[in-house]
Amino acid sequence: MPAAHCVSSLDGVILQADQAFLDLLKRRESDVIGASFRDITDPRDLQRSVDMLAMLEDGAAPLRFQKRYLRPDGTTIAANLLVTRFSDPDRLIATLFWRDNGRKLPPARLWAAALSIRHVHDMRVRLFGTDLSTDPIGSLLIGIYLAEAEGRSIGIDEIAAYATIAPSTAQRWVKVLQQRGIIEEDGDPTFDLLLTRSGLERVETMLATVYNAPDAAAMLA
Repeated sequence: MPAAHCVSSLDGVILQADQAFLDLLKRRESDVIGASFRDITDPRDLQRSVDMLAMLEDGAAPLRFQKRYLRPDGTTIAANLLVTRFSDPDRLIATLFWRDNGRKLPPARLWAAALSIRHVHDMRVRLFGTDLSTDPIGSLLIGIYLAEAEGRSIGIDEIAAYATIAPSTAQRWVKVLQQRGIIEEDGDPTFDLLLTRSGLERVETMLATVYNAPDAAAMLA
């Protein structure tokens, strides 16, 4: 699965990195450990990275954003990041998701909107229980979209657990979505469910609506 992790100091010096992070950058460990994030960030995304990291507070929810990394051959690769700040000692912990092949990563705002919907779903289950929290179609679409956005494969069992429905029920809904041209019919749904181009465009249109919805506090002011 294309996911990686690294640990850095508050000023962005990389202290630890796993092999997946080294693979992402196509660099050796000796070239990465001790380097600043400024050395490996595309200059076009550098100021945004600085601004985002300045917003991090100890113990707060992770920041989500997207940026491009520099590789030694001069090419760049985009990755979505979740960055959390911890204290004692002060550290920044980053989890990265990317895609080397296939479609480009979605804009970070759409990814964040999908994560927000997932968070609301999880909270609904906690507050009201599974039997009052089923939204099979919405959960299937968001779960598959997030898996694609984060470069993961997702199959029937995993998406059923996420949607809090039985695998047999998930299979029936997947079949309906395939018939409607929203989920790909090729491949093995046991391991890899994918949105069609039409399905992807519709889900991202929905997410853009969520992201751009008026702020409730502003509407009441």
